Amino acid sequence: MSPTAYLRYPDLHGDLVTFVAEDDVWMAPVSGGRAWRISSMQLPARSPKFSPDGTRLAWQVVQGGAPEIVTADVQGGDFRQLTFWGSQSTRLKGFNSAGDVIATSSVEQEDNRLRWAYTVPLDGTAPVKLPYGPVETIAEGPAVGDERPMVIGSMLTREQAWWKRYRGGTAGKLWIDADGNGEFVRLVPELDGNLSDPMWIDGRVVFLSDHEGYGNLYSVTPQGTDLRRHTDFEGFYVRHASSDGTRIVFESAGRIWLLASLDADAQPLEISLGSAGTARRPRPLNVARHLAAAVPDATGTASVVETHGTLHWLTHRDGPSRVIEADSAVRARLGRPLGETHAVFVSDSQGEEAIYIRKVFADVDTASGGSARDGGLPAGSPANEPAADTGLVLPSPVSASSTTTHGSRGPQDRAAVPAAQTEAQDTAAGASPAVPATESGTVRIGFDRPTRVSELVPSPDGQRVGVATEYGEVFILETSTAELSPVAASEFGAVDQLAFSPDSQWLAWAEPTTGEGRTRIRLRSAVDASAPVIDVTDGRFADHDPSFTRDGRYLAFLSERSFDPVYDTHRFDLSFPSSTKPFLVALAAGTPSPFGPSVSGGSVPVAAEAADGGTPKKTVPDVQVDAERIGDRIIAVPVPQGRYTKLRAADSALLWQANDIYGVTGDGRATATDRDPAARLERFDLLTKDLSVLVPALEGYEVSGDGSKVVVRHEGSVRVVPAASRVEEDSVENIRVDLDRIRVRIDPVKVWGQAFDEAWRLQRDFFWAPDMGGLDWEGVHARYRPLVDNLGSHDDLVDLLWEMHGELGTSHAYVTPVPVTEQGAGGQGFLGADLRPGAGGWEVVRILGAESSDPQATSPLSAPGADVHPGDVIAAIDGVPVPPREGPAALLTGAAGRTVELTIVSADDAGAPSQRRIAVVPLRSEERLRYQNWVHANRRIVREASNGAFGYLHIPDMVANGWSQLHRDLDQEASRQALVVDVRRNRGGHTSQLVAELIGRKVTAWDMPRGGQPSPYPAHAPRGPVVILTDEFAGSDGDIITQVSKLRGIGPVIGTRTWGGVVGIDGRFNLVDGTTVNQPRYAYWFTGGVGWGVENRGVEPDIEVTFPPHAYVAGEDPQLEHGVGILREMLSELPTDEPPALTGYPTLQPAPLPPRPQDGQAGSRQENGDLSIPAPVSAGTDAKDNRH
Repeated sequence: MSPTAYLRYPDLHGDLVTFVAEDDVWMAPVSGGRAWRISSMQLPARSPKFSPDGTRLAWQVVQGGAPEIVTADVQGGDFRQLTFWGSQSTRLKGFNSAGDVIATSSVEQEDNRLRWAYTVPLDGTAPVKLPYGPVETIAEGPAVGDERPMVIGSMLTREQAWWKRYRGGTAGKLWIDADGNGEFVRLVPELDGNLSDPMWIDGRVVFLSDHEGYGNLYSVTPQGTDLRRHTDFEGFYVRHASSDGTRIVFESAGRIWLLASLDADAQPLEISLGSAGTARRPRPLNVARHLAAAVPDATGTASVVETHGTLHWLTHRDGPSRVIEADSAVRARLGRPLGETHAVFVSDSQGEEAIYIRKVFADVDTASGGSARDGGLPAGSPANEPAADTGLVLPSPVSASSTTTHGSRGPQDRAAVPAAQTEAQDTAAGASPAVPATESGTVRIGFDRPTRVSELVPSPDGQRVGVATEYGEVFILETSTAELSPVAASEFGAVDQLAFSPDSQWLAWAEPTTGEGRTRIRLRSAVDASAPVIDVTDGRFADHDPSFTRDGRYLAFLSERSFDPVYDTHRFDLSFPSSTKPFLVALAAGTPSPFGPSVSGGSVPVAAEAADGGTPKKTVPDVQVDAERIGDRIIAVPVPQGRYTKLRAADSALLWQANDIYGVTGDGRATATDRDPAARLERFDLLTKDLSVLVPALEGYEVSGDGSKVVVRHEGSVRVVPAASRVEEDSVENIRVDLDRIRVRIDPVKVWGQAFDEAWRLQRDFFWAPDMGGLDWEGVHARYRPLVDNLGSHDDLVDLLWEMHGELGTSHAYVTPVPVTEQGAGGQGFLGADLRPGAGGWEVVRILGAESSDPQATSPLSAPGADVHPGDVIAAIDGVPVPPREGPAALLTGAAGRTVELTIVSADDAGAPSQRRIAVVPLRSEERLRYQNWVHANRRIVREASNGAFGYLHIPDMVANGWSQLHRDLDQEASRQALVVDVRRNRGGHTSQLVAELIGRKVTAWDMPRGGQPSPYPAHAPRGPVVILTDEFAGSDGDIITQVSKLRGIGPVIGTRTWGGVVGIDGRFNLVDGTTVNQPRYAYWFTGGVGWGVENRGVEPDIEVTFPPHAYVAGEDPQLEHGVGILREMLSELPTDEPPALTGYPTLQPAPLPPRPQDGQAGSRQENGDLSIPAPVSAGTDAKDNRH
C-alpha cells in the first residue's frame, strides 16, 4: 500500500496511532491500514496526543480566530474546548504524568512570541501556568522517589526542518533537572546543533538534532554521556517525534515512521485515508477576494481582469465574461489589452515565465474539449499588415514545427519536452524564438534565461509592448515580429514603471540609480533601436511614474524633490514627510510652460482641431523630443507638496493617488478601531489649473487608452467613472462592474503545484547568493515536488514550502499564509487583568496599569466609570453566569472590540456583597498592555538597584513601534547618570542605524540658559556609560544593533548570543492565493573582521549571562541585574558628564583704556621726522579722553 496522503504530527498509544491529515485528526492501527477520521472541522489542526490512559485525545485547532486546545473521546464524541486564550502562539505539547495536557502559549505574556508552559486539566478547570519561562516543551522523566527528573527544551523561533542546519542563538537547547531539585543545567552543551523534542525512554533522554547536518533522532544518558544516533535520514528531516515511553513515531516527508525501540530500525507505516479529500475538490473562485487588477481597453468599455492567476475579458456594463487564461496549473498575470481584440500577459504555462499574445475572441477548439486557444493569430499575415478582423498587426510564425505545450511545470518535467520545443524556449539573446499561433492561437515570447517580468505596457497603436523586469531591464517587444530587443538595464533593482507616448514612438521609464531609492526618468525612441537613451532627470532624487500628456507635448512625472521640512514635535529633528510634487517636462525646446506667461496671454495644451466646425476630432499628435538641455525644461505643477503616487495622464488632465499623512502604528487615529484613510484620486486640470477629487477612496486605478475613463478598484469591487469630472454615486456614468459574471472553478491540487514551482523559482532567481550557497537547487525541486500530489490542504502546502525554504539554511525565508479563522468568528476579548477562580467566583487579582501614551495599553476595567478593584468578582457577562471552570474567557469569544456587559460583585463598606452592571469594550490583545507593565517593572528594578541614578530603555523592534517606544522615555532616561539599553526580544526591522546614532551620542557641549537647567549637546545624548542587554530573541535588525553597538563601542554587550539572521527581505512577491513567500535577498557584511559571520551564528555578547529556567522560577532577571552591576563599575572609571557650575562666567567688562599709542612714541617719531599734531585740549579740562 503506497502512501497517497501527507501525514503529520503523529502520536501513539497501544495499537493505535493518531495524526493530522487534510486539516483534521485521524486514527489508524499502528500496524498500518485504513485510517478513520476523528474530527471533521476542516480547520488547521496540530499535534493530537493520547491521554496517558488512552481514552481521550487532545489537540490544537483554530477556534474563532486562533488555535485553541480541544479534546474528544478516542471513540468519538464529547468534544470540548479547553482553552480560550485567543493567542496565535498556542501549541499542544503532550500530557504530564497526572493526565493534564501540557500546552504552551504567550497568553498573559508581554511578547506574543514567547510561550510559557501550562497544565490544562481535561475537566475544563483553569489552566495552571508553569514557572520555567519561555519553553518549547517539557518532558517528565520516570519518578525517583517523590521527585521526577525533567528536561526542558528551549523555545524555538522556527522548527528545525524550517531552517535546516541553524546554529544561531535560539538553536534548541536542552536543560535538565536530573534529580528534581529545581536546578537546571545544560544537557549536551557541546553539541553544535538545533535540539528539540526531548523524550524519556529506557532511562535515556531521546531528542531530535541536526548537529551532523541532518535531522535525526539521538539519545544520551541523563548525565549527557553515551551519545547514540537512532535514525539515518538524509533527504528529509525527522520531525514531530512522539513516544509512549517505549516506542517512537515521527514524520518525515509526509510519511509516518515507527521506531519500535531504541535498538530497532525505523519502519514506515503504510496508512491510507480512504477520504474523498474535501480540500482537494475543485471549487468556485471567489473573484472579488482575489481581485488583483482591472486594466481597461482603449475606449474604456471593457477590461482585462486578473484574479487568482486567471485573466478574463469583461465588459463594463453587461454581457458575459471571456476567458483569456484560466488554468489552475498556470499563473497568468499582468494582463493588458492589446489593440481591440488581443491581450498580452505573462504566464508560466511551460514551467518558466514568458510573455504571451493571445486573441481574446478566438474560435473555440471543440476537438480539444473547448479550449479557447485557437484561431487567435493568423499564421500567414505578412509583417506590418493587419490581419483580417484583428485590429492588430500580428506576427508570422517563427518556427512552423514548434507548438505550444502546457504540461511542463518545473525542472522535473523538462526532460520530457521535445528538443524542438526546448530550443524554441531557450535560444537567442534577450528572447527565445516565438512559438507560433498556427495551432495554439497564441504567440509565446520567452527569455534566454529565467526572468520575472515586472511590468507590461502596450503602445497605443498595439505595435509594441514595453517590458520591464525585476532585474532592472527594459525591453521593447515588436508585436509584428515577436522580437524582444533590449533598451536599458540598471544594476540597482527592478523597473516597473513604463509609459508610451501618444504616437507610440517614444518609451519612458523610471530607473533606479542607487540602492537607496533614487530613480531617474529616461526616454528612448521606441522605433529606432540605435537611438540613444535620453536622461530626462539625473537621478539625484526619486523621480517616478512617468506619463505623457495626451497632446504629446509634455512628459509628466512625480518626484521627491520638494525640500520643505517639518520640525518634529517630540525631539530635535527635521523630516520631509510629504516631499512629492508633480512635474512636467517640455519635450520640445519651443514648447512653453502651460503655467507661465506667453505673448498670447496664456499657455495651455493644444486641443485637437474640430472636424467641419463640429466636435473636436481626436488625432494622434506627432511627439517631438529635443534632447539637448531637456533637464532644464522641468516645470513644477502648481499644487502643494504631498504624498502622491501613480500619476497618469487623462484628457487635458493629470491624475494621481494622494494619501494623507498618518502614523505607521495607527496609535494616532481617533479611536483604536479606526482604519487608516484610503488613498483618494485627484485630478489636476491642465486647462483650468483646478485641483479636484475624482474618487474619494480607492486602492488602485487605470486609465483607458483614450484617456476618457478611469477603472477604479476598491475593497474587492470595480467601477468605472469618467476621467473628466467627479460624478455622483447614483449617476448613470458611475458604472459598477459585476464581477460575478466571471465564473471559474479552481482545482486546488493544480494550484498547489503551480504555487510550489513559483516559490521554488523565486528562491532560485532572488536568493542573495547566485550560486545558492552551493546547494543543488534543481535537486531540491526534484526531491520535494512529488510530495505536492500527496497534499490534503493548503496548510499542508504551507508546511511543504517552509521545509523546502528550510533547505536554504538562511534566515528570513518565510512563508506567510492568509490567516485562517472560523467563518463569521470575531476575535477573543480581553479585560486587561489577571483573573483567577476563587471561593466566590472568578476574581480580579490584578488590573494592569495603564500607559497613557499608548492607546492599546489601558485595561477596560480601569476605564472611567468601571470602578473595578482587585478582589471583585466577575459574576456574569451579557447576563450569562460565568462558568465556574472555564471562567470569563469562555464568554468573551468574539467579543474583541465590541461592547459587553459585566456583572461585578464587590463588597460594600459593611462587607456585604453588592452587585452592579458595567459596560466595557474588551481588548483585541493584551500584549501591548502587558508589555508596558513589563517595561515599567524593569525600570523600577533598575531604579531601586541604583538608588534612582540609572535609566532604562527597552526597544522592542526596529520599526515604527520600537521607534515610538524608544522616544517615550528617551529624554528622562538618557539624562540619568548611566543607562541600560535593553534590546532583548528585539524583533528586528530597519531602524537600527537611527537607534545606533541616538544611543551612541556623546555629550560634547552644554546649553546653559538663564533661569533654566543645562541641556546636553547633542540633544538626547546619554550623560554617562551605557550597557546593552541582548539575548537569543534579538534578531535581524536586533542582531545588527547588537553588532553595531560592539563595533562603535557604545557600551559592553551583556546577555546571550543573538538570533543570527541578517539576510533581509523586501516582500515583493505573493503566490496566487495571497500567501507571501520571502526570498533572503539582502545579505549584511560587517567591518571589524566580522564579515559574513553574523548570519546563522548571531552576535556574541561581551559578557555572557544566561537566563536558566530556575531563574524564571525564582523571579529573577540575571541579565538585567548583571547590567546594573557593570554600570556601577563603569561609573567609577567613567563618571557621568555633568554641566559646568553656574559660576565663573567670562567677564564682559572691558579693561581700562590704555594710553594713546602716540603718547608713548612721540620722541621716536620726531627723531624720524614724523610730525605729530597734538589733539586740541578744551579750556579748563585735562588732556584726557573721556569717552566710554
